[in-house]
Amino acid sequence: MENNQSRAYRRLKEQILKNELKPGAKVSKKDLVHQLGIGETPVREAILRLQKEGLMTVIPQSGTYISKIDLQEVYEARFVRENIEEIVAQEVAQVITPVQLAELENKLKIQQIYFEARDHDHYFQLDEEFHQTLYEIANKQHVWEWLQLLNTALNRFRYLRLEVAELGWDNILKEHREIVALIASNDQAALGVAIRHHIHKVNEDAEAVVAAFPTYFTSQDVLAD
Repeated sequence: MENNQSRAYRRLKEQILKNELKPGAKVSKKDLVHQLGIGETPVREAILRLQKEGLMTVIPQSGTYISKIDLQEVYEARFVRENIEEIVAQEVAQVITPVQLAELENKLKIQQIYFEARDHDHYFQLDEEFHQTLYEIANKQHVWEWLQLLNTALNRFRYLRLEVAELGWDNILKEHREIVALIASNDQAALGVAIRHHIHKVNEDAEAVVAAFPTYFTSQDVLAD
């Protein structure tokens, strides 16, 4: 059973991930206690844990702040994910069963519903589930769990990306469909290219995301090619 400290940590981290607690914003422990409806000690312990993860910053005589997003962390997480997921997807294409293929296709149908409803929370969740399923099919679930330790900055960025109107959402779904089709045909070379392109779009989207939310990123951030 989840205790209060774990609950406070999970809920605060989720709010940071979804940028409900804005990067760079000053937060009050008292306000967080009231908002979460959880005691002061669990919230304090959660803040310490999030501080160790780099998601909160405590400045003496100033206060507690939500850490800004470091683009270099985003790029490095993208680099790891891009290289690993190409191999994972190619393994999937070799072992996937008709039932597992139907499961992937069903996720795309549900994601289409959330796309049409402009529900970015569930759209993002289905995006994550789609990729996680690839790791499960390839029997690489522990690799997926390990990647989550690296993916926080990347996921914060991806949530922001969904809020930039000019980038749109439809290309994400379109690329998922292409990936599933290439898995079904076991086209290893084209699948590798599709996966790399899909994940590398983080770099392509960075300029628009930073332009839309300039105060959410650390001052030393630079845009990659």
